[in-house]
Amino acid sequence: MSSPRQLARRLAEIGYDASGVEQLLGPAAASALERGEHHAARRVLVDDSSALATVVRLFLLADVVERSDVQRALGSDADEVIGMLVGDEQVRSRLELAPYPVDDHDWYVVADWSTRRTERPTAADHVLGVGGASTMLAQCTVRRDVARALDVGTGCGVQALQLAQHAAHVVGTDISERCLELAAFTFAMNGVDVELRLGSLFDPVADESFDLVVSNPPFVIASPADEQHVYRDSGLPGDEVCARLVRQLASRLADDGFGQLLANWEIRTDEPWQAAPSHWLAGSPLDAWVVQREVQDPTAYVEMWLRDSGADRGPDYARRYDAWLSALEQRGVAGIGFGLVSVHAAGHDDPVRRFQHVAQRLAQPVGPEVEQWFRRQDVLARYPGAEVLTLALSVADDVRVDQRLRPGLAEPVEIAVLRETGFRFTGTLDRFGVALLGDLAAEPGGAPVGAAVAARAQAEGLDVEGTLRGAVPVLRRLVEEGFLAP
Repeated sequence: MSSPRQLARRLAEIGYDASGVEQLLGPAAASALERGEHHAARRVLVDDSSALATVVRLFLLADVVERSDVQRALGSDADEVIGMLVGDEQVRSRLELAPYPVDDHDWYVVADWSTRRTERPTAADHVLGVGGASTMLAQCTVRRDVARALDVGTGCGVQALQLAQHAAHVVGTDISERCLELAAFTFAMNGVDVELRLGSLFDPVADESFDLVVSNPPFVIASPADEQHVYRDSGLPGDEVCARLVRQLASRLADDGFGQLLANWEIRTDEPWQAAPSHWLAGSPLDAWVVQREVQDPTAYVEMWLRDSGADRGPDYARRYDAWLSALEQRGVAGIGFGLVSVHAAGHDDPVRRFQHVAQRLAQPVGPEVEQWFRRQDVLARYPGAEVLTLALSVADDVRVDQRLRPGLAEPVEIAVLRETGFRFTGTLDRFGVALLGDLAAEPGGAPVGAAVAARAQAEGLDVEGTLRGAVPVLRRLVEEGFLAP
């Protein structure tokens, strides 16, 4: 064994992938491990001396194992190659080396152990592994073949790893040398070529442009007095790091390029949640879709992030809690929003701005839906106002109609229209709207939708001109959210 790539091959040979680990542990213990609970896995492996069990103990459970067992599992020079084993006769791994399944393929990702594994506070230079935020961004990323892609704040390299599957050239930047070191090991293990550059935000890419830019930045709105962690804290006040990224994206995107980042934003007292991201986008030439997934009150937010770093077990927890909460209160922060900011360099004279709170469960991945949403905005921009009536529209395959009745009533109390994929958008229609959907479904992509509206209005004895005027905003919304497709 003489390279990280050969190590990866050896791990694959012994079955160290997501399905192999689940088969070894069983569904219950594997599920517990995903939740951060490792005791169930240890119970399963207590009498197992196989190579796979040794590797799971070493790289997933942070256990101390016999060096001889590691050598039998990985080869006599494994510790020399990996450079992450600590100890003599008994050794433990300094780092987590976890299988990362995407679609039908498993990669390996190298990162620091989480505080849940070590039960120690997180170090300032901690390199985060695959988590909920990185997974969400990966699932929301527009996946199209591009020439150049950029991962800002690459961390352990999760986003860049996936960008390399559909971009000819990928650049990953980070302010942390340690992040770049572990990311390089991850890429070497997986045989992936990513150019890594040291520096803050867009500084390392100067005036270069990209077809796709993604970022899972250090978006936590921290207390200036609290201990800083490079994976979550930017050192900038409030939500400024996200504001800077959004403002600078326009100068970094090529024509028809997409930019996507996860963000936190401050929601001030007596202001709508859209105020901060709307301010970030002021004056930008980019189309933008901001999706808020959740809102936390300041107390829950502070508790979550102190717990995330293991500070909830420290002696100064109360002091840090009070300082952080006081800092938010002084700025008038009533809540913190979390979500996805997506932008598109479409070249529209009047850029599209949409702000939506989407709390429902998503049908992942939603990356294709993000791209389609922007493409639909392009269509609506070319057919402004009532011109939408000239489009030939068909009903999307995932649209369903849900009619709810009350006992004794012949007419439905509510008619809901919903999509079963992507963001799972929902809305309500009257009986006329539902009947129109039926007409369009019967003749997909046929005559202009205005003709179908007029025909339905005549059939029901309605005023045709008035019905057409009333249909315009409804049709535009149905196209925007993908219920109807041009």
